[in-house]
Amino acid sequence: MMEHIYPAFERGRIMKKELLWALRDYSYSALQIKYQDYADGILSGCGVRPEGSILRIMPGMIRCADFIFLITGGEQIPYAPTGEYTSLKFRLKDKEELPDYTRYLTEFVLDGCLERGKNEIELCRFKLKSGAELRTEYKDFYDIQTEYDTVNLADATWSAPGQNTLSKEVTDYFARKVLECGKAEGTDVQFAYFLLQGREAADYRVLTDYIRRKTGGESDDGQMDTRTAFHKLEGILDGIRKGASAHRQGRTDGERRMIVWD
Repeated sequence: MMEHIYPAFERGRIMKKELLWALRDYSYSALQIKYQDYADGILSGCGVRPEGSILRIMPGMIRCADFIFLITGGEQIPYAPTGEYTSLKFRLKDKEELPDYTRYLTEFVLDGCLERGKNEIELCRFKLKSGAELRTEYKDFYDIQTEYDTVNLADATWSAPGQNTLSKEVTDYFARKVLECGKAEGTDVQFAYFLLQGREAADYRVLTDYIRRKTGGESDDGQMDTRTAFHKLEGILDGIRKGASAHRQGRTDGERRMIVWD
């Protein structure tokens, strides 16, 4: 038999230590259990907004080293043009287990190395020329990966069940562009709704399955990297705008299938 204790938050009630323990265990464990099968990466939020010479990092959640970190305040980090690619990373520097608590030391850093080290999560990357301004307003889907002066989210480390996936901002932007297309097929519209209604990043297995069905590619057991997925979505969007149906993008009529999400 298990006992579950929920405190009564009412005026005049005394919050005993046992109730505080129950509250602590419930709030901490709920997040850990929900995301226990997710890959390390951004779970939600953590948008990046340039403000003058400052990069402002919005509130969000990041999973790293099997722990959920809450970014609750407006974190910020100064930046300057270098003419070279720079990666904005969340980094777990140290973990110290003490008798009464576990202490995590984290930081946001700008790194000229684009490879992610152990316990590092990329939020974005950019290459800023001297005299230019960093921007987050995109002209179109392809513009997310414009080389200079653009906050590039295509390589951001986002978390999904079992593996990393594309940024929610990226897939939401794709979905909105699809819905702007009067020639979009029903399956594309359904997929766009699926992307926009989710509160978390798209499951990468679903994302790559959609890509394969649209392009006629064979199953690769989830080995398609996120950069390739981005470029394939770019090609799919271009095909939708031109009125190219799924089978004209690589499938025969007999291979067309309906994609349905619960």
